[in-house]
Amino acid sequence: MLIIEKLERMEQLSEAEKEVAKKVIELKGQIKDMSIRELASDSYTSTSAVTRLCHKMGFRGYHDFKEKYLEEMKYLHEHFENIDANIPFLKDDNLAKVLGSVSELYQETAKDTLSLVDYFDYIEATKMIDRSQNIYVLCIGVAIELGKIFADRMMRIGKNVIVSENVNEQFYQSYNATQDDTFILISYSGTTLKTKQYIENILKRKAHSILITSRGESQWQDKVDIILPMTTREKLYSHIASYTSTVSIMLILDMLYSCYFHKHYDEAFQHKKEVALSYEPLRKASQKVMEEDQNEILFSK
Repeated sequence: MLIIEKLERMEQLSEAEKEVAKKVIELKGQIKDMSIRELASDSYTSTSAVTRLCHKMGFRGYHDFKEKYLEEMKYLHEHFENIDANIPFLKDDNLAKVLGSVSELYQETAKDTLSLVDYFDYIEATKMIDRSQNIYVLCIGVAIELGKIFADRMMRIGKNVIVSENVNEQFYQSYNATQDDTFILISYSGTTLKTKQYIENILKRKAHSILITSRGESQWQDKVDIILPMTTREKLYSHIASYTSTVSIMLILDMLYSCYFHKHYDEAFQHKKEVALSYEPLRKASQKVMEEDQNEILFSK
């Protein structure tokens, strides 16, 4: 959950802490140069009220809170300036506007997702996948189809990935996990009951875990091995379609695949061509751009 969302909800806050939260929301990035005393004065509270709020938000203190809050403000204003992720077009827009808006939304989502990349995390995730005997993707909804695409790509280069549509099977997979397994969990909110059950099972059995979820403070921050944040712009229900989350998940999975491919570049490329030739030996190009270099084909055989 984003820090701004936690502040807006004001759950379990005293009256003084609520006043601090309101002031922080009002000031946004202006708190950058404010000391704890100045914020307390502006909100007509005390430094202890500011500190208590920071602790309830999950931070060690005001400095830690301010740093993360300013990072979030920067993120929220970097992209999507000219388009709404939830309502990218209106009912009175013409078809050119509708199609252009969806295209722009995809481009903004790609840039937004890339801005969240921590290269060290992708390196570690690649090593984790490389070392693991079994790779499982656990998710629901449209993410299952994206997981299947990821699994198909990985298996074409010799790495088996298991994706089940059955939530019972997903539970059994997490329950029967071993230290040789890596689980890729996908959840936009990160708060579903199934996600909680899966992660608890995985933790108990000391299996490896990669969580693809929304940006912001997560209850799993210090529990899963790696968190790969996705673009976080959509409301849970009030949107035309899950455009941005779907594109972001697919891009993250494609980046994971590409990292693994890059690590085993020559071997992966050779394996992929051999699989393709074996699976569809009579496939013909319908256009010149599709034609293969015959020397490369012979080398693959």
